[in-house]
Amino acid sequence: MATKNMSYDHPAYISRLAHAFPALAAGASGNTSKFVAFTQLQILAAVFSITTAGTSTSTLYNGTATVTNINGDSFSVLRVTNNAAQGVAPSLSTATYGPFAASQYNGTLTGTQTNAAGVYGSVALFGTATTGQAQAGAPTSTGGFTAKQGDQIYIVRGTDATAVTAFALEYQVTPLADVTQ
Repeated sequence: MATKNMSYDHPAYISRLAHAFPALAAGASGNTSKFVAFTQLQILAAVFSITTAGTSTSTLYNGTATVTNINGDSFSVLRVTNNAAQGVAPSLSTATYGPFAASQYNGTLTGTQTNAAGVYGSVALFGTATTGQAQAGAPTSTGGFTAKQGDQIYIVRGTDATAVTAFALEYQVTPLADVTQ
């Protein structure tokens, strides 16, 4: 398969794209399907929409501050990456971004928030950490995190057994990354 790259300001590099995951049924700790990076990408945000309110209360970071999240959901974004050189046995590592509150005000207000069906929002992802709890409220640089070609990204829901939440990733192709011709 032939690949090419284009000028740094080509529309393929400056457009924002989204990958919507198939909806998860109610149940604690459900995983979305895996999104595989088709080239080098910047994963910019996790987007959520609550379709059925939960019954749990949690105190979690929502992208800006720690909030008390009532009847909400929580989630983490996971990235599995191969750190080995091409042609060498895989050496996988996992980075966890979160946990986050899928909260009514999605990072713009703090305090106690009661969620209901129809609540939606996004949590911007930050890119300085590569392993562990990469975003537990610590200040980091904005602009998403880099996913190498072949990285697998998925979302894991929290422990609420009744909440139903739909998720998507907002991403952008890294300028000068190879794309299929």
